[in-house]
Amino acid sequence: MVTGTRARSYEEMVDALAEGLPMLQDTLSGLTSEDWQRPTFLRPPESGKPPWTVLQLAAHFDVFMGLTMPLVAEPMSAQPVVDRASFYISVSDRSKVSPVIYQYIVDHAQGHTPATIREQVGKTFTQALEAIKTTPPDTIGPGFFGPMRLDEFVATRLVETQVHGIDLTDALGAPPLHMPRTTVMAAEVLDEVLARRAVPGRPADLEGDDLAFIRAAAGRGEYPDPRLPVVG
Repeated sequence: MVTGTRARSYEEMVDALAEGLPMLQDTLSGLTSEDWQRPTFLRPPESGKPPWTVLQLAAHFDVFMGLTMPLVAEPMSAQPVVDRASFYISVSDRSKVSPVIYQYIVDHAQGHTPATIREQVGKTFTQALEAIKTTPPDTIGPGFFGPMRLDEFVATRLVETQVHGIDLTDALGAPPLHMPRTTVMAAEVLDEVLARRAVPGRPADLEGDDLAFIRAAAGRGEYPDPRLPVVG
């Protein structure tokens, strides 16, 4: 029996992404100059490094959706080797992946002002969503860790939107963004990642709370289950 985001139509996933991305963009539009310099609660991969600021987090928004463009622009005839769950299994080892991503985002944000990064994020979100809507979901292209179908990649962008939305509102001391479809589907993807562990299944106290499960599964807060987090 097919469950989770695999039971969702491509259109449902695209609609959820179209719900979540504007919420990120609208939040950036309302920030003060002090807000942009706030540190996030993200733990740097190496001691002595500062956490990303909100401006640097916004640069990550630009990057995580910008990865859509080479996938749709460079279709491949190869078989896909990465799906929505294995994508996150690949990034679960912080020691290998996080230092590279951390520094790449620091460099990407260099020279940007709040106005320029806000404009860049808006442009990237618009272009990526349009490409996703107008490209067949079975298109295969480079997916960061290897060839990946577009529909599998879109499922990972739901997780990115939800988790980094949490990072943004946490840094601002604000309540989580209201994006119910994004939240449900991001949780479904993380359920699938957890299902590939030796002991699958959410902890019982997180069964009815998608947002709490996402926090625990993404390491946004302490949780006692040794299987969590499943992504860094």
